Amino acid sequence: MRRPLVFRRPLPTMLLAGLLALGSVQAAWPDSDLQHRVVAGDTLQALGERYLRAPSQWRALQAPNKISDPQALVPGTVVRIPRRLLRPAGVATAKVEFVEGQPVGTTSGKVGGGASASDEAGTPLAAGDAIGEGTRIQVPKDGYLRLRLADGSVVRVLAESDVELKRLRSKRATGPYESVIDVRRGKVESDVAPQPKGRRFEIHAPGAVASVRGTRFDVTVAEDGRVSTSVAEGIVKVRPRQPKRRGARSADIQAGQGAVVATDGQLDKRPTLPDAPDLSALPTTFEDAALFILHLPAPRPTVAGYAVRIARDTAMQAVARNGLFPSERVQFPALDDGDYLLGVRAVDADGLAGAESRLPIRIHARPVPPLYQAPAPGARITGDTGQLVCSDVAGTAGVHLQVAPRSDFTRPVIDEVRQGPCRFGIAALSPGDYGWRTASVVRDADGALRRGPFAAPQPFSVVDAPSVGGIDVDDNSESPTLRWQAEAGQTFRAQLARDADFTAPLLDVELDTPSWTLHGMPRGSYHVRLQARDASGLVGPFSPARRVHIGPVVRTLDGGTLGASDGLPVGRP
Repeated sequence: MRRPLVFRRPLPTMLLAGLLALGSVQAAWPDSDLQHRVVAGDTLQALGERYLRAPSQWRALQAPNKISDPQALVPGTVVRIPRRLLRPAGVATAKVEFVEGQPVGTTSGKVGGGASASDEAGTPLAAGDAIGEGTRIQVPKDGYLRLRLADGSVVRVLAESDVELKRLRSKRATGPYESVIDVRRGKVESDVAPQPKGRRFEIHAPGAVASVRGTRFDVTVAEDGRVSTSVAEGIVKVRPRQPKRRGARSADIQAGQGAVVATDGQLDKRPTLPDAPDLSALPTTFEDAALFILHLPAPRPTVAGYAVRIARDTAMQAVARNGLFPSERVQFPALDDGDYLLGVRAVDADGLAGAESRLPIRIHARPVPPLYQAPAPGARITGDTGQLVCSDVAGTAGVHLQVAPRSDFTRPVIDEVRQGPCRFGIAALSPGDYGWRTASVVRDADGALRRGPFAAPQPFSVVDAPSVGGIDVDDNSESPTLRWQAEAGQTFRAQLARDADFTAPLLDVELDTPSWTLHGMPRGSYHVRLQARDASGLVGPFSPARRVHIGPVVRTLDGGTLGASDGLPVGRP
């Protein structure tokens, strides 16, 4: 980058006119002001981040410099920056651009963002905060923080990491920057902007130093103190921080390579990094409102785990979840509904991460589906009395039910949206095995109904109801006996009443065999009915009421029963 053009003395009129004609400057500014020559891509906001004590004051530069569009500065022109707005020489800050979770800062180096972070517990960091040299940043599990340094470099501090901004400064306000970041634990990824000679960017770890001038790389500090460096672009020089062994060396690590520095300072350069994982077989829609669970391909023998992140944007800047997993099972707290980008890198046993594979995914988890209430999973129910029942979900307008043979929902036999309680009859279903599933339905602001995700299917079977048939009554005694046909494993319920509606049964008994003898009942006419229960506990309907007479009856010559005008048998005195 060319040094800004600053005039210290009045220029001859002809020389000044010539410079103005070339468009190289706008005016001969007072000695107290700084002049910045615009290069392609410069904006007033970027200049505020680079030069100003309070970066948000970049708007104060627009009117004095007669700039119509602060986002489209003309290369070659000069922007005047009043000295009173400049950051003091030698002081630089880093801006927090994005946070997830509750990262905290624990030094007093925070400026431009409010209260000091000098207390022991730390102060939560938020997007927009400017933090300075000496700030210690701690990112919790499932947390994330992205910093932009004064020179435009980006540093990402991943979950469960502990780092310190050891040095953020320049030799003078416009000179090259020096950035030293100390990684005590966890992982830091860096995109280092190309810099002029004299620029210093280093990542320090307990046993190693990684220094660059312009590249993309990451540094991981393991629990045992080993330091792993993976390079995605450019070249990174890695050296032991304090060599403990004679002959400990440094090495230039190229893109696609890695290096591991052991706790004794020994450096092991790796010619290749793990291959990018294949994500083509993964689902792209996730419907669990409680957790985000993903099953990656089983790792190859050379892969010890996966580094996973999920971002809200295609540039992977707004990272909502990130973590390191030792197996193919990935689990994060639930995400809000929406579209995301999944990034996965294979990691070897030394913590070296390979190239990242990416996959667009969608979270569609709300409104949450109802809970199943009846029948129980795998239950056998009858079509005439069986019902599919689920819970009500607050704030919903109804429920969407699907029933399909053997849980194949490509062609459901029932596909119904009902606004109201979740209670569906199944009289239309023939005997067989089925699956059912439900989803909540809500009404959007425009009045249209919108379905949430379906719950996991639940199986059930429709069967013919157990029945009692072929009832034979032997009532030629004081203790008549009823017998009927039955299937293996069936049990029965029998009732005796004076009225055919059984409003007040006189007897209500459970039977293990298909016969019932009535003992001790007064003589007279009664009604009986029977109900069968199969071995699984499924209960059928009661049989039609049947009349029975207790006590001797008058027989006809052919052995039949003599009946009265009301149809009841005529009893003998």
